[in-house]
Amino acid sequence: MSPLMQAGFDDLLSELDAFGRAGRRVSFWWRDDDAVEPTPALARLLDLSDAFGIEVAVAVVPASASTALAPMFANHRHVAVLQHGYAHKNHATPGKPSVECGGARPVEVVLEELAAGRRRLSEMLDGRAEAILAAPWNRIERPVLDHLGEAGFRGASACGPRRAMQGAHRLAIANAHVDPMNWRERRFAGHEKAISSFAGELGARRIGIAEQDEPVGLLTHHLDHDEGLWEFLDGLFRLTIAHPAARWIGVAEAFADPAVGSAQPSAVA
Repeated sequence: MSPLMQAGFDDLLSELDAFGRAGRRVSFWWRDDDAVEPTPALARLLDLSDAFGIEVAVAVVPASASTALAPMFANHRHVAVLQHGYAHKNHATPGKPSVECGGARPVEVVLEELAAGRRRLSEMLDGRAEAILAAPWNRIERPVLDHLGEAGFRGASACGPRRAMQGAHRLAIANAHVDPMNWRERRFAGHEKAISSFAGELGARRIGIAEQDEPVGLLTHHLDHDEGLWEFLDGLFRLTIAHPAARWIGVAEAFADPAVGSAQPSAVA
């Protein structure tokens, strides 16, 4: 990374250095939403994942997913597949925030739909899809969350600290924490805001405000990336894979069984 580019990551670098001095490491994981069919943007995402050896958990919308995704995923080494709701359709009651995993419908109807989506992805991707729900709009209402295990799911992902979602039928939880998009203008939010978000998450873990062992989740949306965001991801990955206090983990570790997962901060090897 050039000195000029590294300067844009100084706050993140400082936090990683602080972890290193304390003999600790911070874990990151990567989720990308809204996959439906092969596109140049999805191909670029998967190529980026392979180039850095960082697993990306691609959240696929079951109702509209193309069977052409299966061979595309098979050609890449560092991709996991999550379920992105069912149809990414809003069922919120009037005046409430958008939600598919909840809303105005009975819980039983929501769960039946999600289970149907899980079966479709499993068949379409020859069992490759994880039984993990990545919620559209990052919202899973508690009555649905509490019964996801009955619908065959072993994990769930939304946004923010995972402690608010834990305790639901032993579901494993790994959430997103940093979304580098400016959704109001539908473009990259910029280096300063993105790095500030990352540094804030690390700082909260370092001083104990946040759960110290919770992986920091990066959330991307390949279909909405501009060149600035692609360049940011390249710089972020270059910095973090080279830093001894940072490590990228995949779905298997991010969604480890909550009963056996470590409650201690990761130590630098």
